[in-house]
Amino acid sequence: MRWQSRGSAVAWGLWLALGAGCGDQRVVIGAFAPGQGGAGGAPERPVFDPAMALAELNSDAREEDPTATGDLLEIYFMSDRDGDRDLWMSRRAAAGSPWGAPRAVGELNSDDVEDTPSVSDDGLTIWFFSAREPAGIWRAERVSREAPWGAPARVDALDVPETEVMSPHVDAAGLRVAVGLRGPSTAGWDIAIATRQRPEDGWSALAPLTELNGPDDEHAPFLFDEGRQILFRSGGDLFWARRPGTDAAFEAPEPLGEPVNLPDERDTDPHLSRDGSVLFFASTRTGVADLYEARRPAP
Repeated sequence: MRWQSRGSAVAWGLWLALGAGCGDQRVVIGAFAPGQGGAGGAPERPVFDPAMALAELNSDAREEDPTATGDLLEIYFMSDRDGDRDLWMSRRAAAGSPWGAPRAVGELNSDDVEDTPSVSDDGLTIWFFSAREPAGIWRAERVSREAPWGAPARVDALDVPETEVMSPHVDAAGLRVAVGLRGPSTAGWDIAIATRQRPEDGWSALAPLTELNGPDDEHAPFLFDEGRQILFRSGGDLFWARRPGTDAAFEAPEPLGEPVNLPDERDTDPHLSRDGSVLFFASTRTGVADLYEARRPAP
């Protein structure tokens, strides 16, 4: 798939600020601060430093689908290290500290496949795919970060007849969910989106993002900037796209390029930190899918 980027003169997107309590320059996702923006003020394609493997989380088996809480102290992912595709998690004491030993999330796993989790910023809600009957997107809640997850429930509103629905990503506001679809009406995997007015409302019907979908598999979407920017996998690479508003179509996507995308490797499953400074993703660059993180360079 070959993409061409287009310029935009709309004042929206992301602005630079110093991270609170540290000397690192961080990229904050959201609207421009007063006085910023103007011609040429649309966000540029994000650029990252070389990725580092999350060695504490990886095994000789396959690890994919990282998703983290907003404070980056808890991470969930899929691993088949025990022979089945299950949900695993890890915690750490502070952002930047090593991750603790991962454990399987027994209260969410079944005898069937569980993968593609998406945890909320506050860590109290999680969405994921489960092949248990009926297969589809499931959701669980808990009362605190120290409490076990409650019994998962299927999200029937995100069901599409005769179609696989996976890789849910609910944005930070809880008002948009992007998923991967594969069925009779798709050419492989396609990306679709559903919305709602309030977090307590039901979801609209899933609508394909046709401007992003092409002849390759489009999958593993991650929405940010209040739905105005998106990361996703196309083929074996990570792509990024932007739009001037949530009612507009996305502009032509651009590949993230090296050093995130590597030739002849499968790079997938993006998850961007709340401030935009850290990208988690999965890659086969060691011969098996492992988890990685890449940081935004200081300007």
